[in-house]
Amino acid sequence: MERDFSSLGNQAFDVLVIGGGATGAAIAWDATLRGLKVAVIDKGDFSGATSAASSKLMHGGLRYLANGEFSLVREGLRERRIWGRIATHLVQPLPFVLPTYAPLMQSKWVMGLGLMAYDLLAIDRNHKIDPAQKMPGHRALTVAQTLGLAPGLARDELTGGYIYHDGQMISPERLCLSMIRSAVDRGAVAVNYARADAFSKSENSETENNAHVVTVRDVRGRRTIEVRAKIVVNAAGPWADLVMHAASEAPASKQIMRSKGIHFITRDVTNGAAMAIPLGDEHLFVLPWQGCTIFATTDTPFKENPDAVCPDTDDIAALLKKVQTALPRLGLTRNDILYAYAGLRPLVADASDAPGQTYGMSRGAEIVDHGAEGGPTGLISALGGKWTTCRRLAEQVVDLAFNYTAQYDPGCRTMRENLVDTPDMPLDSFLTEARARHKDMKPDLVDRLARLYGNQLSDMLETRLPKPLAHAKLPAHLGARTVHAVEHEMAVCLDDVVLRRLTEGQTGDIGPDQIETIAAYMTAQLGWSASEKKRQIKSLTTAMQIS
Repeated sequence: MERDFSSLGNQAFDVLVIGGGATGAAIAWDATLRGLKVAVIDKGDFSGATSAASSKLMHGGLRYLANGEFSLVREGLRERRIWGRIATHLVQPLPFVLPTYAPLMQSKWVMGLGLMAYDLLAIDRNHKIDPAQKMPGHRALTVAQTLGLAPGLARDELTGGYIYHDGQMISPERLCLSMIRSAVDRGAVAVNYARADAFSKSENSETENNAHVVTVRDVRGRRTIEVRAKIVVNAAGPWADLVMHAASEAPASKQIMRSKGIHFITRDVTNGAAMAIPLGDEHLFVLPWQGCTIFATTDTPFKENPDAVCPDTDDIAALLKKVQTALPRLGLTRNDILYAYAGLRPLVADASDAPGQTYGMSRGAEIVDHGAEGGPTGLISALGGKWTTCRRLAEQVVDLAFNYTAQYDPGCRTMRENLVDTPDMPLDSFLTEARARHKDMKPDLVDRLARLYGNQLSDMLETRLPKPLAHAKLPAHLGARTVHAVEHEMAVCLDDVVLRRLTEGQTGDIGPDQIETIAAYMTAQLGWSASEKKRQIKSLTTAMQIS
């Protein structure tokens, strides 16, 4: 999979997808599987914004039950099971400890009722699933059992807890990239760092079928090209309202409200189980991931330019205070933070939503058919939603898109079609084979890489390393993964490699010398100047610094 900006102008497309995050990637994959000619672009890297800046959960949304959103929870639980089947290597069950406290709404019987409903809505969770993906029902814990599984908890008024299971992504960035690769393998064109700058319609040419004409700018090469497509799908996440305003003069029926959420990563402070700790009307999530712990999240309205979102000092201090309140015995300080990141939730505003409040807003998705609202025919916006349900949202968008084509719709296949790098055998068998094939590597490292790369693992590890990467300070697997990222995964910036193609950039397992080595390779491979190399290193270093 190579980046080829000029390929956008070589053909007329049925569908142009703007946005290469989870929703856009899922739409491109679904539409391609149904036989449509598809192009997908993103003004940054694939999964470079909201889709990467997540809690890395694949979940039904237990807390949404409090809002009465049973259908949304059921949809999420159904989709969780589908992801466990089509992307077995990239999704895994995650045990959650839910402590209970004396206050009424945090009491054991209230939480127990919620978990009973959650299990009932997920009654088919183990139907036709890989054994490694099976999830047991919830069970009650004593105070002692709760403290054993969730070290550091505040003990005042603790009455015990429950353990239940949800899903976790091994890497949301790689899951998104897997959908992009799956689409490209079926004929789609995908280009990152390609920004939609202007919109028009070619209404005079019968051969172009009243096509949309989108002027797309190459962010990396400063070129522009006109892309023609029958249908334009706006899947730009937090930027979706900006795309809507640029593409249509007619006011849209739905509006976006952006909510800022930050996370930070520390050393591992769990016993292998996640925690969902009630804090008043909110929750603190404590999530084991890649040998570290993710603390999540804040939920505050964000009214600035979405390009400017970042975890500032106040954000980190606010989340750290939550952690210290909920887990006082851990003694975590700012010095324990390895990496912090921020993202924007594109929430669909409703008239009933309280001004300035985003935590209680629905995480449901909405689809706007702009042609039906007086705007351009064949312009569709996919708004809101979450990682877990992006596949279902894509299915609905592509169903609608076929209304604007003369083609037969064969129906959605993504609920049963494995992603291109999903192993074609049970996960445990795949891991066993991988360990046997790569006996020169530590088994836990093989397992981790196998989960990240799936059936690409051996090809990736057998990559021949060029001279800049054959360096004693850079482990061979990091070198191979870097080459793979640049040559086969459209990584064109240092951030793309270190923060999104490699998980080590988020866990603190990569140092300045290794970054310098990777930058030297990319300089030689991509023709960077000395000043560009310096700029790339500075950009990455800034992103990895804790404010």
